[in-house]
Amino acid sequence: MQLRRLLPIAVVAGCFAWSSNIGGVKFIPIYEALTIKAQKNSPAYVAFEELIETRKPASEWEQIQNKTAIHLDSGKSFAPLFAQRIVLSEMVLKKIPEPIPAASAAPGRLTASESITDSSWVDQLSPSERKRVQEAQYRSEVLNQEWKEASFSEKAQEVLEKSGVLVGNSIRGSVPNNKIYVASTDANGHTRSEPPRPSVETGHPSVTRTLGEQSLVPSKEEQARGRRIVGPIEITGGLAVTNEHHIEIRRNDEGILKELGRVDLVQGTYNIDVEETSGSVVARLVDKDGKTLGEGSFRLNRVATNNTNYLQGPKLKVEPHADFSGIVTSAYNPKPTEVAPAQTRVTFVKGVSDVPVKKDGLVAMDNVAKGSTTVMRVAAPKHLQTTQIIVSGQEFKTSLYPSSMIKALQDIVAQQRALSFDGEPTIIWGRVALDGKTLAGIDVSVESNPGLQPVYFNSFMIPDPQLKTTSENGLFAFVDVNPGFHSLLATRSDSIFGYVNVVAEEGTVAQGDIDSTIKSEPVPLKVYDAFTGEARAATVTMQSLQDELNVENGTQSLMLPHLNRLGLMRVHPEGADYIPARYIYNDNEEFIHVPLVQFSWLSAIKSFLKIDDSPSGAIIVGFVPDEDFEVYIAGYDNFNPHNVVYFDMQGRILQNRKGMSGGGFILYNVPEDTHEIVVVGSRTQKIYSRVLPVDPNSLSVLSFRE
Repeated sequence: MQLRRLLPIAVVAGCFAWSSNIGGVKFIPIYEALTIKAQKNSPAYVAFEELIETRKPASEWEQIQNKTAIHLDSGKSFAPLFAQRIVLSEMVLKKIPEPIPAASAAPGRLTASESITDSSWVDQLSPSERKRVQEAQYRSEVLNQEWKEASFSEKAQEVLEKSGVLVGNSIRGSVPNNKIYVASTDANGHTRSEPPRPSVETGHPSVTRTLGEQSLVPSKEEQARGRRIVGPIEITGGLAVTNEHHIEIRRNDEGILKELGRVDLVQGTYNIDVEETSGSVVARLVDKDGKTLGEGSFRLNRVATNNTNYLQGPKLKVEPHADFSGIVTSAYNPKPTEVAPAQTRVTFVKGVSDVPVKKDGLVAMDNVAKGSTTVMRVAAPKHLQTTQIIVSGQEFKTSLYPSSMIKALQDIVAQQRALSFDGEPTIIWGRVALDGKTLAGIDVSVESNPGLQPVYFNSFMIPDPQLKTTSENGLFAFVDVNPGFHSLLATRSDSIFGYVNVVAEEGTVAQGDIDSTIKSEPVPLKVYDAFTGEARAATVTMQSLQDELNVENGTQSLMLPHLNRLGLMRVHPEGADYIPARYIYNDNEEFIHVPLVQFSWLSAIKSFLKIDDSPSGAIIVGFVPDEDFEVYIAGYDNFNPHNVVYFDMQGRILQNRKGMSGGGFILYNVPEDTHEIVVVGSRTQKIYSRVLPVDPNSLSVLSFRE
């Protein structure tokens, strides 16, 4: 959506003149009205943040300053209560005894640039006068900045509602439902509505500076308004810093880059001045091409607070960038020196990456975005293939099970239950653990197939029909499982202990370890319109929560276990304009954003492009904020490209068949299956992948961000 806002600003310009007949400085006022027009494009999640920020209560002194008197003796008043106004501090020009440096433009005349750069005369002033001069210089910096990248204000919501670039947008009748907007391109095929460069807030709400500029270092005034966090920094994991590398450290608050910090490699420390203790501090080791080589972070809510502006931060470890990595072992291994069976092979992203495994069992796939998920498949001779959903950044440990071992399990269970199993075995195998320690007394069930009866193992690793819960080894299994995507739930005394999602394939073992922890973290949840950023009410069902969650004002804080795992979420928006959809989340995420899409927008694009209707086809919508990209469904090379639609951050169709940063994509007529949706970044060639179960006639919404 294109956002337009007129920012009328009355600027009082003045001219300094040096008068030789009186031997002093005189001020000649020249008043001229100046109107500045600015235009800004912004992704929806940024617009949501800016809208929320404008609604936050100001400090006590700011509230007093912004309030105006209420006149009750003049009948009706059309002035809004508590209207905001700009109050300029008094500025005093004082003659100083030292001679003023001569300007090159004309003898005896002081230019504005020199008055700022040569600040020696400021030290001659009294403390109160010095403060006023610094405030005047700060206002000059604001007025002289690049206004082409304007920031939002308290009227942003009104501008968003009047912009009218949504397809089928029902907000105040901005766009008829039968119209569709297509983003135009230039002669080179590039989209003209290019998004602005990522920005970093540096302490003042009216100043936004772009990345890569030297002015990112916070000023002394900005430092005084926040808190300084200082701590040690360590570069580990084989990483090294050369002249072609640099370390970036900044605060990240729900995907929006905030203040910039500094690193002292000689002392091995970092420091950053933050206005709020929300979000996280992220340090990245970046090469000259902008590729992230290593990363480290910590959440600010873990920093112990005090009554001072100086906080001691934890050690910040910059480690190699998170990828798919872990160890493959054999469930029955007579040779301790050989961890993995001979000729073991591993595939990621439905065979896109085929990796041989060495004897030590280590396996990895690099250049994968943080938070990506994939179904890993491990195979070896005389072993059943093992499948497991893994998350990048979390080291996995997967077992291969000998065919003879699985055959013995089937025979024992068949005898115990007086059953017979035909065909290839399909097994779910796992263990239950609390903070890494196996746990007894846990009941495990398959939510997607409640009729399946679990098998529990006694202390001798033998299936015991007398056990109704896990023993001290925490092991469980399900035999004769239907192939497909399954959700496993672990409970204790009718309370949720944990969950895990698995993909069972015919003739394989699905690894389904259920982990839990006593560590929980507060996580903000925000539900909003995907293109206007307006908060919306919805009912949310999450695998991590036992009860449904009613999000009335579009935002709510959750307490989620600190675990890196794939979770499913169902969202039912309030009203008929938005479609209920399935979302993917991770319990380890610092925030969960839920962008809602309208049915009229999806149907208008489908009609405009004349996309066929599939009686059982599903729709997948994805948002990619970081870089330009292309999308595909792994393992579906014959997917009709006409069913793939790219849009910009305003929801307009792109014509160059590639996605742009801040926009996204729509996949129409997706067949029912467990898919891996893969986004490839145009600049970094990095892979963003999401495992997604797709049901017929359903909508799924994905967010591809690190």
